Amino acid sequence: MAYAAAPSGEHLAGIGSETVITVHGKIISVDREKMLVTLQSPNGKQVTVHVYNPYNLAAAKPGESFVARFYEIATIRKKLPGEVIPAASLAQGIISASPGQTPGAALGSQLQLVATIHSIDAVKNTVELQGPDGTIETVNVANPENLKQVAVGDQIVITLTNVVAIALEKESDT
Repeated sequence: MAYAAAPSGEHLAGIGSETVITVHGKIISVDREKMLVTLQSPNGKQVTVHVYNPYNLAAAKPGESFVARFYEIATIRKKLPGEVIPAASLAQGIISASPGQTPGAALGSQLQLVATIHSIDAVKNTVELQGPDGTIETVNVANPENLKQVAVGDQIVITLTNVVAIALEKESDT
């Protein structure tokens, strides 16, 4: 996946949160002609996915275990003085296993927006953010201490990253 690099020599302080959900399941069926693999989670829910990588398709066998991990990461930081980044950008990509690696793939996307702080309400712990399209949204601030680090007119960089990784791994606790 292509991500915008941070300016070198700068420490980009900010806040963030991450959610990771791990699902262990089994391969239910493999249709090699159509390149389709049907996966089933422990609760019985099934999903059919295209498997374009011949190495991954050859490794997929009914009854084999898989592990899927869903990552959602959000970060917010102040835009650095002189930093040049687009007002909005979207990057996405896929990485697939090569022969000799654990069969699997990861698909991800990253959305980055630059917003301007339009107003701050320290009593209600909210900020109004003006997006690149001019829309103003009111956002609740989880940690009121963060309000001391910003001022009206500051630009902030909001990055949302989503990744799904599926691998034919043996059962484990991680």
